[in-house]
Amino acid sequence: MSPKRIAAVAAGIAGAVVLATVAYAGAPVTLNMATGSADCTVSWTKDGVTFKPLTPGSSASAFLDKDATGTVTIDLTAVGNPVTLANSVYIRTAAKGGFSLTDASGHYVQATNLEGSLSGDSTFVVQTSSDPAGTRIPVYDIPTRPQITPDVQSLVPPRVDLALSDIRMIVLPEFATVMNQTFGDGTIQPGDQLGTCTAQTTS
Repeated sequence: MSPKRIAAVAAGIAGAVVLATVAYAGAPVTLNMATGSADCTVSWTKDGVTFKPLTPGSSASAFLDKDATGTVTIDLTAVGNPVTLANSVYIRTAAKGGFSLTDASGHYVQATNLEGSLSGDSTFVVQTSSDPAGTRIPVYDIPTRPQITPDVQSLVPPRVDLALSDIRMIVLPEFATVMNQTFGDGTIQPGDQLGTCTAQTTS
């Protein structure tokens, strides 16, 4: 067999192995997150209440969720279809960082250490002037799917980078209750938009 023929056969075998591996993985594969962060801009404001990022983001009104860990699930069999590939992504994560809100009387709400996913509640440890030890509660929901751009670096082994934008943070009742108890009735309502985030992950 000629060298060219041997090379062609080897390439064919390698391609078949890649396709078989992806097919064997089934629709979704779940990867451990290697790095991840989210830059979140808080658009909600109230006169007399000051926002402070505990982990500064890209602007004075932004905080950073950093050092994220978790998992990314994605259907790599859809690698040739960007829309289907993006729609197959599911993320579950935990991250460090957060923000505080304080008024002139010293009342405060501080939210740190995100745990959440692309669907369902995002919880934080929330400390207040009346609960300085803090309690983990749901803070916001993501009601609409954000824009997701996957970049598949490798099929075997699977390596995927993600860029996410237009992540809307919609206030949940538990956080609204804490805010209204701390800063006065009518401070914020469930369903109000707290802000928006962008995020990046590697897996």
